[in-house]
Amino acid sequence: MSDPHDTPPLVGAVNYKGAPPTNTLVTAAFIGMTIVVLYLGAGIFVPLVLAVLLAFALAPVVHRLRRLHLPHIVAVLLAVLLAGAVLSTIGYIVATQLIKLAGDLPRYQTTVIEKFTALQQTLGGEGGTGFLSSFGDAIGQLQGQLEAADGAETTRPMPVVITNDAAGPLAMVQSVLSSVLGPLTTAAIVAVFLIFLLLEREDLRDRFLKLVSRGDLRTSTKVMNEAAARVGRYLLVQFCVNLSYGVVYGTGLSLIGVPNAVLWGLLAAIFRYIPFVGTLIASSIPFTLAFAVDPGWSMLLYSVALFATLELVTTNAIEPRLYGSSTGLSPLAVLVAAMFWATLWGPIGLILSTPITVCLVVLGRYVPQLQFFETLLGSEPVLEPTERFYQRLVAGNTVEAIELAEEYVGEHDLQRFYQEIAMPALRLAEADLDTNANDVAHRRRVVESLSGVVDDLDDDLGRHAVEAEKPQVLCIGGRTELDGSAALLLGRLLETEYAISVMPPLAVRQESIGQLDLEGVRVVCLCYLGESMRSYLRYVARRLHRRQPGLVVIACVFNDDMATAEAGELNADMVARNIEEAATAVRVEMAEPEGGTPALEATDPLGAAADMAWIRQLARPEGPVAERLREIAVTMEVPVAVVDLRQDEAGGSNGSSTPATPHGASTVAALAMSTGEVVVVTDVRSDARFSADPALLENGIGFCVSVPLVGGDGEIVGALSLLDQEARSSFGAEDAEKLSLLALHLMQDAANGHLAVASGSGKGPGEGSRSH
Repeated sequence: MSDPHDTPPLVGAVNYKGAPPTNTLVTAAFIGMTIVVLYLGAGIFVPLVLAVLLAFALAPVVHRLRRLHLPHIVAVLLAVLLAGAVLSTIGYIVATQLIKLAGDLPRYQTTVIEKFTALQQTLGGEGGTGFLSSFGDAIGQLQGQLEAADGAETTRPMPVVITNDAAGPLAMVQSVLSSVLGPLTTAAIVAVFLIFLLLEREDLRDRFLKLVSRGDLRTSTKVMNEAAARVGRYLLVQFCVNLSYGVVYGTGLSLIGVPNAVLWGLLAAIFRYIPFVGTLIASSIPFTLAFAVDPGWSMLLYSVALFATLELVTTNAIEPRLYGSSTGLSPLAVLVAAMFWATLWGPIGLILSTPITVCLVVLGRYVPQLQFFETLLGSEPVLEPTERFYQRLVAGNTVEAIELAEEYVGEHDLQRFYQEIAMPALRLAEADLDTNANDVAHRRRVVESLSGVVDDLDDDLGRHAVEAEKPQVLCIGGRTELDGSAALLLGRLLETEYAISVMPPLAVRQESIGQLDLEGVRVVCLCYLGESMRSYLRYVARRLHRRQPGLVVIACVFNDDMATAEAGELNADMVARNIEEAATAVRVEMAEPEGGTPALEATDPLGAAADMAWIRQLARPEGPVAERLREIAVTMEVPVAVVDLRQDEAGGSNGSSTPATPHGASTVAALAMSTGEVVVVTDVRSDARFSADPALLENGIGFCVSVPLVGGDGEIVGALSLLDQEARSSFGAEDAEKLSLLALHLMQDAANGHLAVASGSGKGPGEGSRSH
C-alpha cells in the first residue's frame, strides 16, 4: 500500500538538491522565445491584441443586438459602426474645442507677456542685481575660466552640410502623410481584425479549445470563461473610473474658470488609458492655459491642487482596490506589467499591459507549468493564515506574528485563534520536526515566538489568571517542547476559569513523574502533537492513575494518527482531538463535585528483590526514591531532581560514563560523571556547551546542575541533577556544597537499603532496562 504522504512533486518544481528538472528548463526556454517573438513581431501582434481587446468590449453589445433577432453580420457591423461613431464624436468634440482654443490664444498673449516680464523683474532684479543675473554672472565667469584653460587647443572647424531640403508643398504633404499614415494603417488593420473576430467568435473559440484542451474541455473552457470575465470586468471598471475622473476633473476646471474645461475633462478621461503618465500629459495643457489666462496665480494653483488631489485619491484609494478585485492582479503586478509591456511594445504596451497580464494569471491558475504567474502577479494570498503565522514564528518575527494574531482575534475570538491558527501552526512545526529532528534553532524560535504572542494577547485582552495555592488543572506537554507549547495554549485558554499550571515534558518523564505534585489537582491534560505516541501516553496515564486513583486524565491528541483512538486504549478518562474539545472536557470535569483526595501510589519499601544491587535501587524513580528526590527538589527550590547512572552500574556492558537512556539532564550528568565535578548550567540557551542540545530543548529545560554520585569504593556510579524550566541568574558555591551533601546522604540511604522498592511495580515501556 502506498504511503499517502508520498505525493509526486509539482510539475515544474525546483529540485534544490540538484539541477532543476527538465520541465522547468523547457518552460523557461519557451517563455524566453515567446518574448523574443512578441518583440520582433510587434507590428502584427499589437493590432491583433488591440482587436481582441475591443472584441471583449463589443461582445456584450453584439450579444444584445442578437437578442433583438438581428442577423449576426448585421449585429457585428452595427456594433463596430457604433464604436466608430462614438470615437468620431469624441474626435469631433476635441477638434472643435482645439479650434476654439486656437482662436482665443491671441487674447492671452498680453497676459503671458506681462507675467514673464514680472517674473524677470522679480528674479532678475533692477540693474542686474537679481538672483538670475547673479547666477548668470557666475556661470559666465566659470565658462571664461574653462576657456582660458583650454586656450592652447586649436578651435575645431564647424562642419557644414549642404542639403537640398526645400520646404515645398510636396515635402509638406509627404511629411503630413508620413505622420498620419502609420496610425491610420494600424487603425484600419485593427478594424478589419475586429470585424472578423466578432464574426468568427464562436468558430475561433472552438478551434482554440481544440488546440489547447488536449481532451480536457472542462478546464480549457474554465480558463477562457474566467479570462473573458476578468478582462470584461476590468474594461468596465476602467471605463467607469476614467469617465468619472474626466467628469470630476472637467467640472472642477470649469468651477475654477479654466477655458475649454469640457475638452480637458475629455482628454483626461482618454489619456487615463495610458497608465501612470497619461493624466500628467493631459493636464499639462490646462495648467499652461491657467497660467496664460489668469493675471494672478490662483487659477494655476487651484488647477494643480485639483489634479493632485484627484490623482492621489484615484491612484491610491480607488484603482488598487477596484482593479485588484476585478482583475485578480496585485497593485505591484500592475506596475511591473506596465513597465514590461511598455518596454516590449512602446506606449501601446501601457494600454494593453493589464488585460494581457490578466490572461497570464488565469493561465497560471490552471496550467501547472505557468503557476508562477498566479503566485507572482495574483492578488490572492499565496499562504493560508496558518502558514503565514507559522512563517512568522519560524523567522522569529514576533512583531508580525502578534499583528496577525491580533487581527484574527479581533475578527473572531481567542479560542478560535488557538483552534484554527496557533495549533495548526504547531502541527506544521511538528511535521518539520519529523523531517529534521536536529534543527534545534528552528524549534526554539517557534516555541519562543509563540510564547511571546500568547503573552501579548493576554496583555491586550486584559486576561488575568486565577490565583490559588495549588493548581486544579495541570496542562502538561507530553514529549517535546512543541507539545509543551500546545499545553501552554490550552492552559492560557482556561487560566481565567481555573487555577492552571502548565508544565514541560520533563514533568512526566519516567525519572520525574514520581515527583509530580498532584495535591489538589483534579484534572491532568496530556498534550501530544506527534504521531505514534500511544505507548508514552498509556504509560503516563497509568502512572498518574496509580498515584491518584480519582484523578481525571484527558488525552489531548492533536494529530491525525490518533484521531480514532479511544480513551480506554490510552488509559485515559477522555480523549480530546482539538483544543476546543479539550477545553470543553476540562469544563465538564471541573463542573462535577470533587471525588476524593489525592493519594500517593502504593509502595513497599521493604520488598526489594534480593538479587538487586543497592546502587540499582536508584534506577527506580518511584516509592522512597521518588520521595527522596522530591525532598531534594524542594530543598534546592527546583521542580525536579533526577538520578543518572553509568551504563555498567545500571546493568549495561560498555562501561562508559554515559547515562543508559538519554533525557533532559543526561548530557550535563555525563559531563559531571566524566570530570567528577559539579557542573552548573544556569541558562541552557546562553551556555555554548549545551545551547544546541536537542534533549535539553525538547524537555524545556532552562537550568540544570549535576553533581557526581560516589560509591563506597570511591568510584563514580552516577549523577544527581536538578532541573528547572526557568533559567537562573546564579548557583553559588554554597548551593553546590549543599547539593553535594544531599547527594552523599542519598548514597548512604541507598547503601543502607532505605530506598528499596517492591519488584515489578510500575514499569513503563522499556523500564526494566533503564538506568534512571
